[in-house]
Amino acid sequence: MKYRLLRWLACPTCRGVDLTVEARRTRTVRAHTDQFSPEDGVPEGVDRERGAEVEVMDGALRCGGCGAAWPIREGVPRMLPQGTPEGPASGHRWTTFDTASPAWEDNFLDLMSPVRADDFLGKTVLDAGCGYGRHSYFAARYGAEVIALDSSADAISSAVANTRHLSRVHVVEGDVYRPPIRDGVLDHAWAFGLLHHLDRPDEAFAAIGATLRSGGRLSLWTYGPRQGVTLHLSNALRGASSGMTPEQQHSVARNIARGLRIFSHTPYRALAGMPVAGGIVRHLPVHDHHQWPFDVVVADIYDRLRIPVRRWFTREQLDSMLGNAGYADVQVSRRVRNNETFRATGVKR
Repeated sequence: MKYRLLRWLACPTCRGVDLTVEARRTRTVRAHTDQFSPEDGVPEGVDRERGAEVEVMDGALRCGGCGAAWPIREGVPRMLPQGTPEGPASGHRWTTFDTASPAWEDNFLDLMSPVRADDFLGKTVLDAGCGYGRHSYFAARYGAEVIALDSSADAISSAVANTRHLSRVHVVEGDVYRPPIRDGVLDHAWAFGLLHHLDRPDEAFAAIGATLRSGGRLSLWTYGPRQGVTLHLSNALRGASSGMTPEQQHSVARNIARGLRIFSHTPYRALAGMPVAGGIVRHLPVHDHHQWPFDVVVADIYDRLRIPVRRWFTREQLDSMLGNAGYADVQVSRRVRNNETFRATGVKR
């Protein structure tokens, strides 16, 4: 944890901002210190002359208001409110991604539309439910200061591994219902693939939105309603695998991934560009996953088996959520026809 993260953190228990760091083990890392000007104030821990910054690897954070304390382990403040369970285990614990592959970046920019790469420069943003950190990676590479938040220890480990070389990414273990972020301080927040897994998505939506300043943007990506064969197949798979051990679920996930590679991904790759056949293969199940490495497809399926979908969202529901919360310039669009998902965005008034 870098000391400058304190600019944006708040106590998830009392919402106080009087937080102090008790460092037990630190390390010094290289930093692009030209972003800190003496006029604006150089953050604690930053040495502009040496081009270095102190990072707290082990220690504690303490709230001066209510006295609550949270450990800092492996450089990550663990700020789950007392009594809040950690998020579920994920198949993406060991997922890495080839940053040279355009598919990852293309996917990020597609989810972010209409926001472009150059819109991130100089912004402070929140990746809520950051998973293995791939969205945080690109936002930081485009020049944003990123708070990557997740409640899952697996996700935190993977996000740290994928972003540890980026000085602008701050990984925090926390709860999206009570995020340890100050109100009204962020320029952009997003929740991709998160709300449909939550018991209380409306509460998380409001809590994430509260971190935005006036004029800040909220971006969402959610599952839309499944219908017909897709719905029945999804329900059958979850029902059949609910009593399995994690090892058995992972084995099932690998077999499903092999089937998708043979009967969906490969035909799509071969025929998508053809006039008639292209229209047919676009209806193959989960064909958009053809671009991901096999192990990533396995991890995605494993997570779908382990982590239930609590709620589907329609275009109209997302539009109403943002509109009723007072967001302006609301845009909702469908992304995948045969495996329906929606992206939505709005600007906080």
